[in-house]
Amino acid sequence: MTTRFTWLKTIAYSGALALVITGGAAKAELAADWQGTAIELFNAEKWPGAKRQRTLAILHTAMFDAANAVEGIYTPYAYTGPNNPDASAEAAVTQAAVHVLSTLMPERKDELLAAAKQRLANLKNPQSGMALGQAVAEQILAARASDNADFSTEYTPGPAEAGVYQRTSTREMVAPKIREMTPFVLASATHFRVPPPPALDSMQYQRGLSEVVELGGKETQTNEENVFIAKLHAGSGSGAWNQIARKSSVSCDLSMLEEARTLALLNLALTDALVAGFNAKYEYALWRPQTAMEALGKSYKHPTLKTNMEWSSLVPAPMHPEYPCQHCTSGSAAQEVLESVFGDGQMAFTFNGKGGLSKDYVSFQQFAEEESESRVLGGVHYRRSNAVGDMLGYQIGSYVAETALQPLKPINTTNKCASSR
Repeated sequence: MTTRFTWLKTIAYSGALALVITGGAAKAELAADWQGTAIELFNAEKWPGAKRQRTLAILHTAMFDAANAVEGIYTPYAYTGPNNPDASAEAAVTQAAVHVLSTLMPERKDELLAAAKQRLANLKNPQSGMALGQAVAEQILAARASDNADFSTEYTPGPAEAGVYQRTSTREMVAPKIREMTPFVLASATHFRVPPPPALDSMQYQRGLSEVVELGGKETQTNEENVFIAKLHAGSGSGAWNQIARKSSVSCDLSMLEEARTLALLNLALTDALVAGFNAKYEYALWRPQTAMEALGKSYKHPTLKTNMEWSSLVPAPMHPEYPCQHCTSGSAAQEVLESVFGDGQMAFTFNGKGGLSKDYVSFQQFAEEESESRVLGGVHYRRSNAVGDMLGYQIGSYVAETALQPLKPINTTNKCASSR
């Protein structure tokens, strides 16, 4: 597995619900099919990102455990009941998905049951698979019932002093309480320790601020390619990596079980990266470059930057503290997980971002590194925050890939791309 130590030098699922109802998705893409349904409902309900991510982790671990309870190849995430090799895996996955989603989104239960009914109508004798999927889903939901998930947005910033995070807009804060949620795989939110940010009077911080002012400002960044990269990745995060995983699963012809495992591993890593990253963010509460620039000549002095200079970030700063970079943490974690499945060689794919922006890539590493760089180019992160986020994500992704959903014995994968590992 390639490490990310080199740091030292969502597609919209339009029509996804209709696809499930009509049974138009291939059997091997069942987990992606249900993810599409979930995302469409998240959008309709305007769920915040942290709530979406927790739900995806529960959904995908349930679908994986359901498929695995038929084949019995891997260590389950939460299911402790007996396997049933005679059951329909598709029925088990479908029932696990619909029970998880209808429990967490009771207002959409009728739509979900209609989707499941149409899917199950194409199967012969689905009853035993449905019973298995129901049992799996109930255990997964029970395991997460007391995980202290809190998606409230109330937050009182610290004193308006140099270095202390202050709101950068009137938008709601993002998940200030998610740091208290029990991770899915990590022992705690501080399983991997994050060092404190550099002191404001250190050369490292001063260089970092100078760099982001030069590269990431609306008034200072004129390179069209850099502007494109900043805007392409501005809203990427976990949605981007799920899109990449879905496309890679199709191109590598994964079986239904392997596809379910891939998406489960990915969303376990992304959710734990969110918990760990936000734990550090709200613990250190470092100000954004925008706030530092507004404080020049007032509460903060910089050896080279001029006071009262006009500067604003190329992309809007997310509504949470700056350190460490969450795009970087999530991206590095995702890269490690996907490389554990597909190998660390070339993997060509196209990323479709928001606003009609898209770009071709040749590897997971290329995407992750560009995603990280985009946060400096966008004017919302310092270089040090990127490096620390990259490292934290690498640790989380490696840990998840090496400890969760492991094979019970050596297996021959159905992944035609795995030879590059």
